[in-house]
This record gives sequence, structure tokens and C-alpha cells, in this order.
Amino acid sequence: MCRGTGTVLGSIERSTVEERSPATPPVTTSVDRVHQDLRDAIIEGRYIPGSPLRLNRLTEEFGVSLIPIREALRRLEVERLVETSPNRGARVAGISPEDVADVYSMRVLLESEALARAWPRLTPEVIDELTKLRDRMAQQISKGDPEGYELHRRLHFEIYERADSPWLLYLIEILWSHTERYRKLAGQLKTFIDFPDDLHAHILESARKGDLEKATAFLARDLTRTSRLVIEAHSPNDE
Repeated sequence: MCRGTGTVLGSIERSTVEERSPATPPVTTSVDRVHQDLRDAIIEGRYIPGSPLRLNRLTEEFGVSLIPIREALRRLEVERLVETSPNRGARVAGISPEDVADVYSMRVLLESEALARAWPRLTPEVIDELTKLRDRMAQQISKGDPEGYELHRRLHFEIYERADSPWLLYLIEILWSHTERYRKLAGQLKTFIDFPDDLHAHILESARKGDLEKATAFLARDLTRTSRLVIEAHSPNDE
């Protein structure tokens, strides 16, 4: 359904951060391929919010029959990246300030809980490895390398996986999948390196000092800052 699901259902090794890499579900069928390619196109903005997804056009574009197209659209509707109605057919899900605020408020709740559950396992050695990962992420994003966003996801999930809660991680992954296009949009406006305070570094420094309250507050600020950028970009006053 979403990237990284294999890490939820499979065993999670508690080795160093550098020994693990983000899991990406293998593309094995035509449905998988269409789902992944169409999902990427929506997230990257090649299909703009609200634009129609014509079945006949999609079959020509992907070179498959209607069956894989319909199943891929069904999966994307579950992820709330696609909306369908009897009269209008399938469309790319729109972006509204209300939806952005709602989904990010849920992310704050879930990810704060994951941080609290992972807290006892954030040893000095783990924090050292996470800091190295954060430095690599900053370097790649500053160069405009798309890998920086993968490292950003990995940094967060290296923490959340240590919560040892498959259901919590699964729910977080669903919301991350839905908000991935919001993060990409926010990254086009500003990235975290454009701000004077690096909240990721503050989270890790708070963890090093054993201050869960501060770490949680910095995590919430990291998420709400992204949502604020997207909401401001789609404010009716700016249209």
C-alpha cells in the first residue's frame, strides 16, 4: 500500500543505522508498476491536484489493459491520493488547507507517541549514527539531490521503528505516504536548511541530553512548519 510497509510486517534488526536502508516494495506485477509510477507522478506534481485521470488515456500511457489501471486507482484512492465519483470519474485528490492541517495534526500525535515509545532505545551510539544520517541528509538537500528526501524519511523512521509497535508504524507510514506530495511542495518553497534553526538537529541534541519533552516539542515544530508552508501556499488570499 505504501512505501516501507515491509519494515512494519518484517522483523526489525536493532543494528546500527548505517546497516539498514529504507525498504521499497518490489514491483512484481503490472498493477504494482502502474500504481508506483502513477503515485510517483502525482507526488512529483506531474498530475496536478484536481486533474482528471481518464481511463483510456492511462491505458495508452502505461500500455496495459483497464484492469491494472482500475486496481492501481483503487489503491491510490485508499491512500487518498485519488478521488472518485460516479459522475466525474477519477481525479487527483485536491489540496485544501483543512486537509493539510488535519493530516499534520494527526502526524504530530502519532509521531510524538512513537518518539516516546522509542525513547529508551535511543542510546548514545544510536544518536551518533542518527546524527551522521542527519548530516548526510543536509548535504544532499543543500545540493538539490532527491536522495536527501529519502534520507529525511529514513532519519524519522529510524527513530519510529524503535517504538516496537507495528500498528503505530503502519499508521504513520500511511500518513507519510499521503503527505509526501505536501513535503515535496514545501521543499520547493523552503527546505529546513533555509531556516536558522535545524529542528532535526535539535531533536537529536535533546535526545542526547535525555530531554523527551524538548525533543517532542521540536518534532511537533518540524511537522507544523511544513504544514504551515503548504497552507500559506494554497491560501485563498494568494490566489
